[in-house]
Amino acid sequence: MNISKLLVLGTLLLSTQVKAEQYWQADPRPPRFCLQNFNAYGPAYASNIEERTERITGFLQGIPKCDVVHLQEVWSEDHIAQVEKNLKHQYSISSPNKDARIGVMSLFMGEIKGRQTVDFTVNNEGGVLDTVRSALNVKKAYHIVRSNFFGIDEDFFFMNTHLHPTSQAVRITQVLDILQWRLKHQQLKLLLSGDFNADIDSVERKFLMMTMGAHDSMDEFLGGYPAGYCTYCAKNPLGWMLTDHTFDYIFFSNVGESNTSLKAVEGQVNMRGSPRKPWSDHFGIRVEFSVEPEKTSITSEALEARRTQAIEVLAVADYILKQEKGNEFKPYLTLIQDLSNQLKNRTGGFNSYFEKYR
Repeated sequence: MNISKLLVLGTLLLSTQVKAEQYWQADPRPPRFCLQNFNAYGPAYASNIEERTERITGFLQGIPKCDVVHLQEVWSEDHIAQVEKNLKHQYSISSPNKDARIGVMSLFMGEIKGRQTVDFTVNNEGGVLDTVRSALNVKKAYHIVRSNFFGIDEDFFFMNTHLHPTSQAVRITQVLDILQWRLKHQQLKLLLSGDFNADIDSVERKFLMMTMGAHDSMDEFLGGYPAGYCTYCAKNPLGWMLTDHTFDYIFFSNVGESNTSLKAVEGQVNMRGSPRKPWSDHFGIRVEFSVEPEKTSITSEALEARRTQAIEVLAVADYILKQEKGNEFKPYLTLIQDLSNQLKNRTGGFNSYFEKYR
């Protein structure tokens, strides 16, 4: 073999070695995980539940998989069993809807280290639909799972919920229930997703974000919601409304003991199905999070602006609850007044939590 051929061969071998080293080089980006939220539309009156669930679970088995899946409206025993059977090889599954008619279930590619389910204190407003729900023992609740993932050196709280469909006042009390749980469990970052039955410009969404110190992941990833964005859309043949709405969100709170921050780095509305055969009356939302190596910061001016906004939205919530006649709303009026006073006086446990916003 002449020297020119040896040089060519050596160059090829060196090139192959370099490519191999590049291929096996560790990803320099911070670690990531993905959360998928979806209302599976499984009440007794819904059509084609089994067929739609096959399509839903088939999609969730596809690549790339999400590390966490939060489902709402998985009601019947058959529906729950179908989801579990199809996805048990890919996920660890927490199914509190087996024990109570709350509809939510949560799936994890990481280890489930703990779980808790809490019914909302106020679960109805006394309307006709609530009478039916009470007769069927259907409730709204929130389900919390503590989990972690390979390559990420911290645990997270994942909360899955479904708020009341029609009453703004009831939804406010339900957000306050979640807040009271969070104030007792601040050691880990919280990811909260579900069907909140509240639009982008609603009091409830702002109330949740201000009191919980929460970011709206899709809002931040998109740089603001664009015109025409919806997760409950008028053109969906399974829907019940004539206008577009956004009811489904993934929120997150960076309050926690770990010196890192979550950042929404990818996001999309998905799980639509086809125009004639949608998978649900809702569309899904999928967000990928980066675990950034340092805590984010907030200026004192931005914190004080948030304080002013929080006090204002607490006053609006107070007004809304005062229109209700039921005694079940009175403790929440007292709570709202206490939260507002803490922010104004810059004292107390809630104020301390509020000031940890990052």
